[in-house]
Amino acid sequence: MTIRRTTLITAATVIALSAVAACNDGDTSAPAAAGGSAAQSATATASATASGTPNVPTPTPTATPTPTPTPTATPTPTATPTPAGAPVDASGAFDPAVALANADRTPYAATLKMKTTATASGQGTVMTATGRTNINTPGHEGRNEAKMTISGSDEPVLWMETVNTGNGIFMRDKTKPGSTWSPSGSSEDATDDNGAGLYAKALVEAGPAARKGMEQKNGVPAFHLGARLTAAQIKAIDPDEHRHMTEKGVSAKDYDVWIDRAGRILAASQSMKIPKDGTTVTSVISVEYSDFGPRETFAVPTAAAS
Repeated sequence: MTIRRTTLITAATVIALSAVAACNDGDTSAPAAAGGSAAQSATATASATASGTPNVPTPTPTATPTPTPTPTATPTPTATPTPAGAPVDASGAFDPAVALANADRTPYAATLKMKTTATASGQGTVMTATGRTNINTPGHEGRNEAKMTISGSDEPVLWMETVNTGNGIFMRDKTKPGSTWSPSGSSEDATDDNGAGLYAKALVEAGPAARKGMEQKNGVPAFHLGARLTAAQIKAIDPDEHRHMTEKGVSAKDYDVWIDRAGRILAASQSMKIPKDGTTVTSVISVEYSDFGPRETFAVPTAAAS
């Protein structure tokens, strides 16, 4: 059976754009100060000037000896604070339940990388989204670019850039050269939930089988949690997602999440099978967060700032 391309695009677009919105929501992760190499690193800038004196003899009186200056002690660098959160054992492992219980809600910024695939009957779409986003903020401010292509083609069928200032959302269609920014709603339209953090807590409570153990994620020690969650289980976690699954006829989905010792979400992945027009669309959504830093400001875009 061959599913119509327009049907696949519509399904994938709804899935992907919903995922982008959800992953820009605040989660139960910790701020940059809580840990992570990118969040903890600081850049120091030093400058030095050199002056040269022309080689021209100049008569000078006998100089009075100048006292040798007392060397100034070099300041001792301030050590990077130890990340808050779960303690680690000799192997570097930590308890994910402790990490999540101690997660901070201080706002911070992160780089977002997302990939959504939807396949059915040999056809497929891929949507990628990249950008910068604030986490743990009411308005979910950020700037990202999303692009979708169809199997066998690199030509985007969807290419949107979005800026959420916290007071409003602005978008432009990058498939159209010279397109301008247009208001696209209020930041209040963004889904206000706890994103992957809700699922991380649910997976911790799911029992030992959901605890996959320690792994490296983007060079950071992370605890991997994962399990298949039924629609009934998800209803207790996320009623809105349960409603969406029920409307699509989805009975369960596989969910994985990776957290650091400070309870911060480093990555998440979900997959499910969606009945659609007599066939099944397999949807896989993966997201990664990195380059943590202080909360950022995202201004209203202008043509000059494009």
